Amino acid sequence: MKKVSLFPLLLVSFAQFLTMLIWFNYSAILPLVKEEWGLTSGQSGVILSSFQFGYVISVFLFGYLSDRINPRYIFIFSALIAGTSGLLFGLIAKGFWSGLIFRIIAGIGLGGIYVPGLKFLSGLYAPETRGKTFGIYVGALVVGSGSSLLFAAPIISMYGWREVVIATSTAAYLAAIIMVLYKVNPKMPSTPPIMSYKLFKSLFANKKLVAMNLAYAGHMWELYAFWGWVGPFMVYTSIKHGFSFDEAQQIGNLWAGIFIVIGALGTWYGGELSDKIGRVKALKPLLLIGLFCSLIFGWISSIPFFLVIVIGIIYGITVVGDSPIYSVAISELSDENTLGLALGLQQVLGYSITIISPSVFGFTLSIIPDETLGWGIAFAILALGSLASLLVLPKNYPFISPVQKRLIKN
Repeated sequence: MKKVSLFPLLLVSFAQFLTMLIWFNYSAILPLVKEEWGLTSGQSGVILSSFQFGYVISVFLFGYLSDRINPRYIFIFSALIAGTSGLLFGLIAKGFWSGLIFRIIAGIGLGGIYVPGLKFLSGLYAPETRGKTFGIYVGALVVGSGSSLLFAAPIISMYGWREVVIATSTAAYLAAIIMVLYKVNPKMPSTPPIMSYKLFKSLFANKKLVAMNLAYAGHMWELYAFWGWVGPFMVYTSIKHGFSFDEAQQIGNLWAGIFIVIGALGTWYGGELSDKIGRVKALKPLLLIGLFCSLIFGWISSIPFFLVIVIGIIYGITVVGDSPIYSVAISELSDENTLGLALGLQQVLGYSITIISPSVFGFTLSIIPDETLGWGIAFAILALGSLASLLVLPKNYPFISPVQKRLIKN
């Protein structure tokens, strides 16, 4: 494959960054919306999970279409859907049901961003560089997701929570404009797949592919509940350390945003490491550290604040560091003509889990009257995801990275 400059990767990653500002803009304002609308923790968790529900509805379809239609067009269309729904949430949402509907539609829109973007990049970059390439691309997702929490603090202090949603949603329109103006198109499959039972059977018959998808589902159980609830947890922790509610809202979201954004270092390192030592060998230490962090994080709200920050940074890096490795593995284990479909299937399996875990987290907080105990148990439940991922990865996984293959050949 002809060597391609980093420019397409950086441009598409930036466009994705802009759209992903929508993902956790609700988490950034959750304590304020919960108070204003009179929501329970369980209802707050349902709205949080509804976004993932919308994502799951669309991601498989958009993944399949990206094997048949230029993924750049899908990206543009989806960014417009997500941006418009986000704007409507900020302008007219009044309570549980309107918030729920707009978040579902926003999720449907973002379902057409990540997989078509991966498909776009897979058509431009050689397999032996995909660990690094996907690591950067996933890093943009991480930074975009977390940045809404970072932007929330100053915007809330100057204006209010609605302006947070409006500002972060408007960025999706800029992403659409970028992809309209950037007219480089990737190579499309010579024989686009036709949806059929045989096609699905071939994907599920691939045992390595199934194992990676199951591991990805465990990873997503942990990751998105952490991302969705770390903001409210840091607000709670800040209050326990003597800050007023308004101060805690700003400080908690600031540090939660940093925990998420700094995860981009993990995706870059995880992807790069997997190019060098193999996919599964790179996955295991990241999963183990993430598991340990999930077990302890909810119990540490009363320890010195700087230690909470240190542990939160480690958690933020490792909980997402394995994300690009799963996508790279799917891209290598799948046929080129069905890559979009395979990635879409992976996303459906993973994000179906994320519909459940944030809600389980919220309901755990609702049913346990002691807040400290509730946070501790809720985060500990997330460790089940990492544990499941470790268990489904075979001990002697017969997989060699492209870089290793090249070294062996030479």
